[in-house]
Amino acid sequence: MEKIQILVVCSHQEILNTIIRLINNNEKWNGTGTDDIEQAIELFHQQAFDLVLLGSGLTGESENKLRKIFVLQNPEIKIIEHFGGGSGLLSNEIEEAFAGNKNGNFNVIDNPFK
Repeated sequence: MEKIQILVVCSHQEILNTIIRLINNNEKWNGTGTDDIEQAIELFHQQAFDLVLLGSGLTGESENKLRKIFVLQNPEIKIIEHFGGGSGLLSNEIEEAFAGNKNGNFNVIDNPFK
C-alpha cells in the first residue's frame, strides 16, 4: 500500500515540526513540510502530493496564493486547514478529507481567482 503524501505549510517552525512528526508516526502517511511558501510551491511542483495541510501563521494572501497555484496544477488536490488541537484532531481532519470528499478540495473557495 502506498503512503498518502502530505505537504504541510506552516509558518511556525515548532508547530510544523510537531505536525510532521505526528503525520510520520502514522504508517499510512508521509509528511513533507516547510515554513516558506515559495519552497512549498517548489515542493508541490517536484513531488506528487495527495493532500496539502495549511497550518497556522499563514497570511490570507499567502494562503490564497498557495490554493490558486496548487489547484491549477492539480484540480483534484485536497487542501485542509489545521490550527492545532492535538494528534487526534489532526488524524480526524486527514481521514475526513479522504473519506468525506473524494472529488476535490476539502475546503472550497468560491472563486480562487479573485
